[in-house]
Amino acid sequence: MLSLKPTLRLFCRVTRNYNTLAQTLPGGGGASLQRQRQSTAFRPPQPLAPLQQQQHSKPTQSKTSSGRSRRDEEISSRFITFVDEQGEAHSRCRVQDVLNQFDRSRYFLVEVDPSAKPNPVCRLFDKKALFEKEKQSKKKKQTSPESVLKEIVFGWNVSSHDMEHKLNKAIQFLDKGNKVKLDIVYKRGQKRVDKETQQEVISTVAGLMEDYKLAKQPAFNGQNCSMQFERKQ
Repeated sequence: MLSLKPTLRLFCRVTRNYNTLAQTLPGGGGASLQRQRQSTAFRPPQPLAPLQQQQHSKPTQSKTSSGRSRRDEEISSRFITFVDEQGEAHSRCRVQDVLNQFDRSRYFLVEVDPSAKPNPVCRLFDKKALFEKEKQSKKKKQTSPESVLKEIVFGWNVSSHDMEHKLNKAIQFLDKGNKVKLDIVYKRGQKRVDKETQQEVISTVAGLMEDYKLAKQPAFNGQNCSMQFERKQ
């Protein structure tokens, strides 16, 4: 009988042990070992799917081209929070359902808060009253002059006649819709006055200008004082 070399005998023993182990494993252990061996093989990477460009929705306009709030069919949202004539709010109402419920010849459905969550807020407005309000607002905007801050300066030692002249000029500015800033200052060469005299001058000015709103209280900057008036609404 031929005797096997030690290396060959070791190989045969390992092979027999592997076959025995494969047969004893449940569920076809040999095939499982074979799959595990194949799973470790190198696999080329799969190509990446192309990136999809993110779509950004365009922001909705809250007002019409004329600058007024959207109304009726101009409202783009499908659902709204509806405020009825009594001021009661009804959440998540279909716009079309609301439009079908009220007298369209008498009322407008106006979007009063387009940014409200979860739905924009809309309420009923009487057409006649709304038209009149818009008319008055437009008229006021056309006739009201642009408010300008006018400045009038006089000294602490101003005479009664000069003060009256200065304040009459301030009143003319105020009646035209402007604001007026009065600066009471020390002028070069004038005698300095004490705090009591300063308070008397301020009180006199406030009394003569009582028909107008004191928009900014008297404020001192060193020895100078400023106060601002505007027309009462």
